Amino acid sequence: MLKINIEDYKENVFTEINNKWGIITAGDKTSGFNGMTVSWGGFGIMWNKPVAYIFVRKSRYTHDILDKSNHITIAFLSDKYKEAKALFGSKSGRDINKYEAANLHPVFEPDFNGYYPSEADYVFKMNVLYKKDLDSMPKDIEAKFYPTNDLHTMYICEIKQYLVKEELVK
Repeated sequence: MLKINIEDYKENVFTEINNKWGIITAGDKTSGFNGMTVSWGGFGIMWNKPVAYIFVRKSRYTHDILDKSNHITIAFLSDKYKEAKALFGSKSGRDINKYEAANLHPVFEPDFNGYYPSEADYVFKMNVLYKKDLDSMPKDIEAKFYPTNDLHTMYICEIKQYLVKEELVK
């Protein structure tokens, strides 16, 4: 993977987040790690820093790990890995090792103390800056998306590094 300037990110964030399903991997050597798909979120600038914001339901195993560690990545894999991404979105890391079950290979970055799948086309290495449980939302949204009250936590993460698979850099 090559380190690329974040300003050189050229993908359509709406397509990437909504259709391509990024895999977030939270954790570190101490807390352990787990991944899941993410399809709600975005990228931008906050507090003069490049950030990603993601939403993780409190019931997810990844939520527990993320609350113990500030290290998180978002990795985007080609559609060749559609089945692997589906597994990451439908199974719990409490029950299985998702990386092993999906035949993906976690890369540990010692300088970052975090993980991402080696199969990724590109990766954002991040640290959590801020988190906030979602509440006080309009009743129609709450009824539609949270009928069991399984709310999300919003994480605002500073993008520390942007990596791209070498063969994709022109």
